[in-house]
Order: sequence, then structure tokens, then C-alpha cells
Amino acid sequence: MTTTAGLTWAVKESLVTYVEGLADGMVDTLAPASRTADGFWFPLSAEDPGPAAGHPRSAWQFLGTVRLSGHWGALDVELRDPRVEFGGGHGTLLIRERGGRDADARLPLADLVPGGPAAAGDGKPAGVGMSTLELAASLTGHGRLLLGGQYGVGEPLSTLRVSIPARDLAILGGDG
Repeated sequence: MTTTAGLTWAVKESLVTYVEGLADGMVDTLAPASRTADGFWFPLSAEDPGPAAGHPRSAWQFLGTVRLSGHWGALDVELRDPRVEFGGGHGTLLIRERGGRDADARLPLADLVPGGPAAAGDGKPAGVGMSTLELAASLTGHGRLLLGGQYGVGEPLSTLRVSIPARDLAILGGDG
């Protein structure tokens, strides 16, 4: 049961299954991310500045890393500290750049479209004062390169499930 703010995301189920099937394939998480039955859990950053007083948040920073590796080092994908940003009715999933000079640089992995609040009765209540949103994700050009060029731009990824304070729904057109 999700009772705190965070992101649950299975990345791309077929990719994770493929990597786990490799002789040397590994799917690892680095804290505070963890693996769950629904994918990977990334908690909301406590240091995130949040919205200005009286305004809904338009970006959420999550913490942790998922690393997919195999093919004796030829496959090495790191999805670190995902960030969800919204504006103009759509969003972007950004991932911290790996090995760059700017430690705060982020690359757009996926375009996001709000699917609305998660269905009631799905066994995943958000908790008091929380709302859970489902966000459809599709691969960007940068995302295509980050995943090794095996998927095309626009390829669907797993749906993101974001549990956020209910007051933040206004940025997505929710009624909070």
C-alpha cells in the first residue's frame, strides 16, 4: 500500500524481463529506490523545494537508481533520480545524466501524458491527503539513446504511478 509520496515504475516490462534472462543480466536498485511487485519504487525527495506558497507543484524529484546490465558490459543502463515535470498539459520524465561534467544535468527519457487518478479499488490507496496518478510514458530521442538505440522514439514505456500530495493535482487539471 502506497502511503507516502513517491514514484512506482516498471520501466519497460519486456526490457527488464529480457535483461533478467541473460546469462550475466542484472537488474539492481540503489537506495533509496527499491523493487516492488509493481516495478521500482522511488521516494519523493525531502529536499525538493516544492511549490511557491499557495501554488501547486509542477515538478517532483524522486530518489534512487535502477541499473540494468548484461552482455558482459555492452548493456549498461542507469536510471538515476527520476524527475517528473509538467507544464501545458503534458510532462517529461527526466533522468540524471550519467558521467557528465554537470552533476545536476538531466536528460529527457520520456514524454508523459496524464491518465488521471488511479482507478479506485485497485488495491493501492494513496493514503490520507495523497492522490495517485497514472502517467502514460513514451520514449524521447534522448531516451532512445539511453536505452541503447533498441527502441524507437515514441515507443511506449511502462505507466508511471505517482503518489503526490492531493493539493498538487491542480497542475494536472485535477480538482485536488
